[in-house]
Amino acid sequence: VLLDLEGVLYVGDKLVDGAVECVSRLKSHNLRIRYLTNTTTTSRKLIAEKLKAFKLPVVESDIFSPVIAANNFLKQENISRVYLLANQALQNDFENVVFVEENPQAIVLGDIYKDFNWDNLNKVFQLITESNAIIIALHKNRYCRRDERISLDLGPFVEALEYASNKKAIIMGKPEKNFFDLVLKDINLTENQVAMIGDDIISDIAGAKNNNITAIQVKTGKYQKKDESDSFIQPDLRINSIADLPYHLD
Repeated sequence: VLLDLEGVLYVGDKLVDGAVECVSRLKSHNLRIRYLTNTTTTSRKLIAEKLKAFKLPVVESDIFSPVIAANNFLKQENISRVYLLANQALQNDFENVVFVEENPQAIVLGDIYKDFNWDNLNKVFQLITESNAIIIALHKNRYCRRDERISLDLGPFVEALEYASNKKAIIMGKPEKNFFDLVLKDINLTENQVAMIGDDIISDIAGAKNNNITAIQVKTGKYQKKDESDSFIQPDLRINSIADLPYHLD
């Protein structure tokens, strides 16, 4: 079972009712669980600590984030000089990387919320064009939920930099195929042996369906009524919340 975090197990600092009971029941059936997140603001260690504070049964290696995918890509491509426009705490999730201010080989973009201003975006644009650096976006979500409202996410700013630089970013998070491939390899299962549970109709649901994975959408978090329209790839199942999942899996 691949479980999205924000909007599925918790919303902000509030646990979704029945989340702990659901995960415990899944584990009692010896189902393997991976916690998937597109967050680019928090390190994997802090994510694990938050889940443990909610009393959810988790170890750090159960968590997959775009930073893990980006780190693997950098190693694969022998790229070591990086400019990080993201929460600087994410540096701890990278290995064998030097973070630089000038002449980077790659720009890694994550969500920096209100710090997406002209100065930051223009500096990255200049680094991309003057250093011929590649753009790595930890995800390209259009919107997220902040303070109980739908809000701009990383994607629109990635799109702006792509447009200005005439370069395409390499995307690491959901719904990208390499992200799902990495999870399947780690969990040692095939597409038809797993189910993805999420709230985001694009990143979670379309991402899973496009990779031949069963998709279940919860009506919490980012869910909106328009998700049920023909404009989107539809899930195999839609449930009210994570609390209902065990009954449907049974």
